[in-house]
Amino acid sequence: MRKDHRFYTLIIASAASARFYRIIVHHRQIKAALIAGLTGLSVLMGVSIWVFKQAGLLAHYHLVVRENRALKREHAAALRRLRARLAAIEAESHRLRQIAEEIGLNVSGDSETIEGTTSGVGGPGELDSFAQELDRVASRLQWLRESLDDERVRLATTPIGWPIYGRITSGYGLRRDPFAEGYEFHTGVDIGAGYGRPVNATADGIVVYAGYRGSYGKLVVIDHGQGMRTFYGHLSHIDVAVGDRVQRGDRIGRVGRTGRATASHVHYEIRFDDRPINPRRYIFARSILALTSR
Repeated sequence: MRKDHRFYTLIIASAASARFYRIIVHHRQIKAALIAGLTGLSVLMGVSIWVFKQAGLLAHYHLVVRENRALKREHAAALRRLRARLAAIEAESHRLRQIAEEIGLNVSGDSETIEGTTSGVGGPGELDSFAQELDRVASRLQWLRESLDDERVRLATTPIGWPIYGRITSGYGLRRDPFAEGYEFHTGVDIGAGYGRPVNATADGIVVYAGYRGSYGKLVVIDHGQGMRTFYGHLSHIDVAVGDRVQRGDRIGRVGRTGRATASHVHYEIRFDDRPINPRRYIFARSILALTSR
């Protein structure tokens, strides 16, 4: 076999002098050097790519760790807000239940619903469900609050109790006329009491009449809204004026015998839509719950 004796000469000359260097290299050495260089370059590129990938993975890992920590902080903050909201809802629920019990409303169903939201809470999905449940309970509490407000207004404006404690000397309905022969329809009740004793409003309302009116004598009329009015007649003195707002228990006048009266007493009358109704059941009612619908 014929041997390959090809050589390459590399001449390096100096620009500053006449000296030069000559390097003789066999072509196989050049090939080996090129192969070694390419191999080294490939290895270097592979290592560089691996290092860059690892660096990217490490950076992504740190990013995920930071995001995870941020999510944990947000989760904890959201959980604290929800717990605080739950505590406020439970406090409001307790207060409303107490008011409802005083009025006589049954809200046990709402109570059970609120207590059912106090179970454990876990991940973000459960937090969302818990928040939705709180929204639902808050909505029901809003309805309950509005119902209680309406009931409180109704309670405050419904005549309950005595305008003055005494003895009913003449009841509601048909009675013998005390001033003439025959019978007459008595539109209220007469409550006997000492002359000059204070007479009180039996419900919140606005004074719409305060003056002298025929057989009523000195009369006070209070409008309680929704068609309900109370009359206090035969007073000796009137302590309110038209337009005054009064509350249950406020003094509006004093017992007298003005008008068509045989002795000192208060003529107490209740009208609904300008029709007289029997005051007795309102006088003896302990609460609004003891009354039938108007």
